[in-house]
Amino acid sequence: MYTVYLIDDEKWALYDVQHTCPFEEYGFSVVGAQTDPFAALDEVIAIRPDAVFVDVRMPQISGLDLIRMIQQRAPETTFVILSGYAEFSYATSALRLGAVDYCLKPMDAEEARALLKRLEEHLRARPTAPAQELSQIECGNEQFAALLRYVNEHINEPLVLQELAQRFFLNVNYCGELFKTVTGETFTHYVRRKRLEQACDLLKHTALPITQIAARVGYADLPYFSRVFTSSFGVSPSQYRAAAKAGKERI
Repeated sequence: MYTVYLIDDEKWALYDVQHTCPFEEYGFSVVGAQTDPFAALDEVIAIRPDAVFVDVRMPQISGLDLIRMIQQRAPETTFVILSGYAEFSYATSALRLGAVDYCLKPMDAEEARALLKRLEEHLRARPTAPAQELSQIECGNEQFAALLRYVNEHINEPLVLQELAQRFFLNVNYCGELFKTVTGETFTHYVRRKRLEQACDLLKHTALPITQIAARVGYADLPYFSRVFTSSFGVSPSQYRAAAKAGKERI
């Protein structure tokens, strides 16, 4: 039986999904549901469900950013987007991130059945994790794999693609192409996302001043860090921390 986790900031939407989708009939078990995306992130990483249904627009953090954060720590997760008509453009962006399907709220019983059938077929056909890892390595080579490990381990240090390519004996243009092929992102976007995810964890789980957090994740310039963070998440670092704290207090 496949496991499913549900995330939507509106309780009625969670109720609608759970009572409209005949999960058990199609071999699914709902292992969790959350209206708080920050609590959901922790639970999804701990539970590792096969599929996550996630609302594409939430006030604290967008579904797109939540997908990226989950993918970083649980890359095997499959996503289904919950979307209102007004958010269809967000749903298409989520599909480009790797989400396998989307459904409109409120759900239609017939569409719910069709969705679960497609999801079950997708999960049944997916390769195992070792095969997925092998196919990624096949996209590049041992030097690039070493380069990527270095980037992940030194994400808070100055990172320049040209210097890294020279260090690992790769052509810089080829290295950039490999980054896009293997990670789905440009080098710049990948580094920025990793740093901001680290910043989110520090904002959520520590009381460090934002200046120190910025420096820890590789941003010596606090105003620039704040602009990048706000542009990516739609809220400032201090607003993100306040929302995360409020979410914890409600648990």
